Amino acid sequence: MLMNKHTVLLIIILMSAPIKGWGQELLVIVNKDNPLDSITKQQVIDLFMGRSPYFPTGDAVVKLDAPSSSDVRESFYQSLVQMSLPEVNAYWARLMFSGRATPPMSVPKEEDILKLVASNSNAIGYIPRESIGELNNDVKTVFVISMD
Repeated sequence: MLMNKHTVLLIIILMSAPIKGWGQELLVIVNKDNPLDSITKQQVIDLFMGRSPYFPTGDAVVKLDAPSSSDVRESFYQSLVQMSLPEVNAYWARLMFSGRATPPMSVPKEEDILKLVASNSNAIGYIPRESIGELNNDVKTVFVISMD
């Protein structure tokens, strides 16, 4: 079977393109002074989907979300609850209308999450593993989401 030049070019492009989320990890992080050392997936879901306003320790929580157009945010919710961003937004619209919960605070830039968690002992957020950078002594990872 012969392939034309366009088909071969398309195959090469597709094979060389990075696969979104493949092999990457998102870290759910808290401040180093937070008493939590780990958290379950269900507890992460309960926090970020508004089912609980408190850490499992009973302390109040400040939930931080990546920017609304971020691929990191999309990957987080897709991996966590198998929902697209429009579905997550519709979910929050219903909860906010009923007055039952407050959504996580959306930060302007992804790198702000690390800085805000490092400076607030009640904050929780998520970042790609490669974003941990120089503030890694100010935060700790309590849950890892594999993007396989």
